[in-house]
Amino acid sequence: MLDNLQKLSLAQRRYVFFLIFGGGIFLIIAVTALLISAALNQRDVPESLSPSVTVREFAVLPDEDAYPPAAAVLADGTVITGSFASGAVWSITTDGTVTEIPGTRDAIGAFTGIAALPDGSVLIIDQEDTDPRSEAGVLWRLQGQTLSEFTVQGLDERGWVSPNDATVDAQGRIYLSDSGRNEVWRFNLDGSNGAVWWVPPVNADDPRHAVTGLAYDAINDALIVTDPEVNRIYRVALANGDTTVIYDHGTRQYPPGFDGVDVAPDGTIYVAALGQKGIARLEDNDLDYIAGLFRNPSDVVYAMVDGAARLYVPNFDQSSLVLPFDVPQLPFSVDVIEFTGM
Repeated sequence: MLDNLQKLSLAQRRYVFFLIFGGGIFLIIAVTALLISAALNQRDVPESLSPSVTVREFAVLPDEDAYPPAAAVLADGTVITGSFASGAVWSITTDGTVTEIPGTRDAIGAFTGIAALPDGSVLIIDQEDTDPRSEAGVLWRLQGQTLSEFTVQGLDERGWVSPNDATVDAQGRIYLSDSGRNEVWRFNLDGSNGAVWWVPPVNADDPRHAVTGLAYDAINDALIVTDPEVNRIYRVALANGDTTVIYDHGTRQYPPGFDGVDVAPDGTIYVAALGQKGIARLEDNDLDYIAGLFRNPSDVVYAMVDGAARLYVPNFDQSSLVLPFDVPQLPFSVDVIEFTGM
């Protein structure tokens, strides 16, 4: 082979050298990329961080683009969730059986949030477009298998920029967060009397705000609001809007990146810390992480099922929506945290 190379011209020998050298470099890069991809895309399996809870996979969603950002639980224990990417909405029985609700995939553009209403229906937030730069938002009402558009009076030509979460108070009034405008709206159950109800207090050194998760606190007749930009949790009195900061992470390490939140009947607050891939409860103005290693948990929903308390956690796993070389850790799923009584 050496004799054959020596018979080649200088230009030909250079060509062979660069071909071999370039091929070797390409092979090294390809193997490195493969190893990095495998390391980044190993499927995280959630685990308990407290002896008082267990964690297990509750239901596997059927699509490779499910991306479930939120969930709600009906009175009979049925879980409703949907896809940010396709708009499909699924109902999940208490034993984890998943059924797609007909017509939702064609009507909904980007399932973003959901709230159970007192009449057994659910309010679905549709951001219309998965592009994070888009500015839009509509609401749908799902009653059984029937999907209809929900109109809010008082919504001006501005519309919503990035509607995110919703909840209902004891009087049946609906609250909706718009992270893009940093506002919380309030309107009646029929959509009437819609108006901006609350905006968070702003400190001079705050980078920006984006109110996100909402939950009704029945014990205090207040709204619990999360803000992942400043990593704060607020309690807002419904009677007069008085606002209390009940958690402020400040400049400490490991910012939680709060998202969804819920309140148990005894007043315990559970919050999804998307930035830390965990679920925490708020105790004495501090976070107690009870479970971790979720695949970007964007919501947490408290429910009583067959007399036992549960927390449902959808794994949004949204990184691949913005990172081209990332892929979701399939299959998409909803997990459940159960309490052991310890």
